[in-house]
Amino acid sequence: MRRRSFAGTGRVLVVGTVAAAIALVSVALSSASATASSTARGAPRTRQQAPLDRAQAPRTRVYQAAAASLGDLLTYDYGNTRSGHDTVDPSVKSLSAKAAWDDDSLDGGVYAEPLVYGATVYVATENDSVYAIAAGSGKVLWHLHVGTSVSTSVVDSAPTLNAGCGDIDPLGITGTPVIDAATEEIFVAEETEPARQKGWQGIRHWLVAISLRSHRVLWHRDIDPPHGNNPSYYFIPAEQQRPAITFANGRLYVGFGGLAGDCGQYHGYVVDLPVSGTGPLGSYQVPAQREGAVWETNGAVVSPQGDLYVATGNGSSKTVADFDEGDAVVELSPALKRIGYWAPGNWVELNDHDSDLGSAGPINVPGTSLLFVAGKPSSSGDYGYLMREGHLAGIGHGAYTGEACPGGGDFGADASDVIGTGKAAEVLIYAACGSGTEAFQVRTSPMAFHRVWSPSSGSPNGPPIVAGGLVWALDWDNALLYGMNPVNGHVLIRRSTDALEHFATPGVGDAMLLVPTASGVEAFRTAG
Repeated sequence: MRRRSFAGTGRVLVVGTVAAAIALVSVALSSASATASSTARGAPRTRQQAPLDRAQAPRTRVYQAAAASLGDLLTYDYGNTRSGHDTVDPSVKSLSAKAAWDDDSLDGGVYAEPLVYGATVYVATENDSVYAIAAGSGKVLWHLHVGTSVSTSVVDSAPTLNAGCGDIDPLGITGTPVIDAATEEIFVAEETEPARQKGWQGIRHWLVAISLRSHRVLWHRDIDPPHGNNPSYYFIPAEQQRPAITFANGRLYVGFGGLAGDCGQYHGYVVDLPVSGTGPLGSYQVPAQREGAVWETNGAVVSPQGDLYVATGNGSSKTVADFDEGDAVVELSPALKRIGYWAPGNWVELNDHDSDLGSAGPINVPGTSLLFVAGKPSSSGDYGYLMREGHLAGIGHGAYTGEACPGGGDFGADASDVIGTGKAAEVLIYAACGSGTEAFQVRTSPMAFHRVWSPSSGSPNGPPIVAGGLVWALDWDNALLYGMNPVNGHVLIRRSTDALEHFATPGVGDAMLLVPTASGVEAFRTAG
């Protein structure tokens, strides 16, 4: 998963129009702005459990979607299509010249996208802490330390690892949490070193449920996949939890990859458990001898049928006859059974050169059943792909291939938008290219895309979002925030920020634009 750069070409591909499928856009975007559904809930019964408060006593609730409200951001990129499109909040006409508030003294770096619910911003740090901050003032309302983060020195002391593995120190909460508005609970995935199990042997990954009403831990659960610390399978310290948590089908889905550098013996995994925290842990392992990371920032895409789509990084196979699902898009059932997969015809080359297809996860193309995905560049250039949900056709078949990021790969997560209405509507994908945001126009029949703009200035290389009528992205190398015209990429707003972590993703909620930073979060006030 080493980051590489590549100077590709900027040749324009086929120019097309958006098909009649755009009539479905309003329905698709409505569902995209809601978090996934929840299911019947019983009293938490887990390996590690905190006392239940009275407000969170066992109860049963109907399977229902938690509707997005004005100002809310409940899951990474506003919904399980991972569109990055805020369809609820009003247009942004201006942004405060300086941060309205800046909580730069939190106890760790913030890799996760800030979430917003009920005029409160929720921020998770690499010190295994969760903060609740008043959106309007920046006042810390409460703070909960849920574990003991793990230093790289402890991680690197594990078998098959060595000094210099990984690029996050310490490791705590990296993936974006998710909020269930129906029960007012937030779920975070942490790496932790339990008090009575010091050293690499004690490192664990836990899923933690916190009540937003009582500010108490309801339960925490060991979510490490089967066979941990078995040399024939993997070592827990070599696994890293980076993707956002996905909440769907009444379950919580959590992806695992490896450390930067692909160090040590690890496998790509997706695990799941009921939102109640009870019951057995389900898991899917990428069937590579090692590697095959699921490390996309955005977490899984969920289809209307409840199936999940994830992208993988390089596997270990170097033989065409031994496909190991490295550098692939994989479709999983709600129970994490593999339904289908797609991989480019040059997957062996991608495996061999660490050219992760899964350096950015797939996203749904709004108003369609298409997926878009792009990753790191190969020796032949950098490419993006379109494919149909439910029809992943194996290796090298059934997908459209087009040139994508001209100045490096696609890292973190992408976003989408629909410009115009009716026959004049245009579907656009905004990709987190290493040299700056790139916009691609998509057509559906036949499926194709072509590049339509790069930013008029600067290099906003972080995962973009679409909110308030603008495309927002961070330049996490140079600590800058950009607001761009979604039609032509003209930079309309630029602000300096505090230092940023890799793949930092902004969020808009409750009339604030929120930037996760290396020391906390800062907020710029929006005006319509």
